[in-house]
Amino acid sequence: MQLARHLLMAAGLFSGVAAAADEPVVFYGYAYDGESGEYLYTERHEQVLKDGRWLKGSIVYYDTEGEELGRKEMDFSVNPYIPAYTLELASGYREGIRDVDGETATLWRRKVDEDEDTEVVDVEEEMAADSGFHSLIYDNLDSILDGETRKFRFAVAGNLDDYSFRVRKIGEATFEGEPAARLKVEAATLLRLIAPSLELIYDPEDGRLLQYRGLSNIHDPATGKPFEDVRIAYYSTPPEDARGVPEGAYAD
Repeated sequence: MQLARHLLMAAGLFSGVAAAADEPVVFYGYAYDGESGEYLYTERHEQVLKDGRWLKGSIVYYDTEGEELGRKEMDFSVNPYIPAYTLELASGYREGIRDVDGETATLWRRKVDEDEDTEVVDVEEEMAADSGFHSLIYDNLDSILDGETRKFRFAVAGNLDDYSFRVRKIGEATFEGEPAARLKVEAATLLRLIAPSLELIYDPEDGRLLQYRGLSNIHDPATGKPFEDVRIAYYSTPPEDARGVPEGAYAD
């Protein structure tokens, strides 16, 4: 469960829009319970792009009362798919990646009231971590939409390990009235028999991630455990049923 929790729910989006250096792009994600449809929380994404490349960014998570649930800071200056990052949750849990270079990266985590644990992993060519996973899909989206199944390694800081996963197209969809594509992410080994898969909806024209469904890395304040099934939609304007959305929350 924890593997899939960390796989993509950090998956910050990539706008697909070229921007000048240090020009921030801001947009929002709206999280619902996948079964009941209850509104759960809001994500505020801010990215700095240059010539279409994601250089750095942040995500702040808000509950339905507008209180902060956590935040993440990311730096893609060394590797476009493996960011140096820190995730801090209001519960006290922390994790991230540091010391990223061309050969290795250090995964770390600190559970509540425990010491920090670390693990150094080897960096491979077809490898991503945290939000860099989306950038890897973005760069390979044409072949995936053409029916190719792409395999890759994914480093999971929360597990202090890396794993083999695969991405494939499973069908068509619509999002805000426009055609879209459905993708499935699952373990490329027998781990898929026990690890939940993730379903993504992408814009086939500009490569934007439009919707995510799967496990969350945000903890339910009522239980202290991750939300097990969330649907996060990256609508162009805040939906009417969203609660706790920061004032002026409109995507650029």
